[in-house]
Amino acid sequence: LEGVQRMERAVEARVAEFEEAHRLAKEEEGELEGRVEEAIRAAMADIVQERVDSGDHGHTLNLWAEVRDRLMRLSGRRPCERQRTSQCVDCEYARELVESGAMDNSILGDMIEQASQRIGELGAEAYEEETLTWGRRMAQRMRVSESAGEVLSNFFNDAEVLLTRMEAGVAASLLSQALASGLGGEE
Repeated sequence: LEGVQRMERAVEARVAEFEEAHRLAKEEEGELEGRVEEAIRAAMADIVQERVDSGDHGHTLNLWAEVRDRLMRLSGRRPCERQRTSQCVDCEYARELVESGAMDNSILGDMIEQASQRIGELGAEAYEEETLTWGRRMAQRMRVSESAGEVLSNFFNDAEVLLTRMEAGVAASLLSQALASGLGGEE
């Protein structure tokens, strides 16, 4: 009996060691993923900054289009909501300004402010004021900045995080509704 108890304790100790090693490996994996994601974001920010500061707005126009497209998906199907989103993130107008050489930091500041307003309107009401404040600050930084690329890279990075959270919230809500209706249908 005593031998069995010693064996049980040894097995429990080995299981505890394994669980701790597994936990540490998962923690390190998460840290590594975080560092990789941070490096990718930094590289993207460098690309945006370098291109904008050299006068190349092509990549920036693509990023604006991505923000607009994601906001359009979040706008739903109502035409008035979709039109509002199109007006707030007017990529065609931005392209015309770039092509005519009329794009400047003041206009970019206006675009940032309008896009952030729409992000705030479509996001969680609890964060709307915080999002609007962020947008106003980013817009003001753009208007007085020597480096439009740095401000734009920060804006697109922050917008990416906010839009991803919004999309995840919508997905969670839809999943919850689907599960609730699926569970209700089986009764």
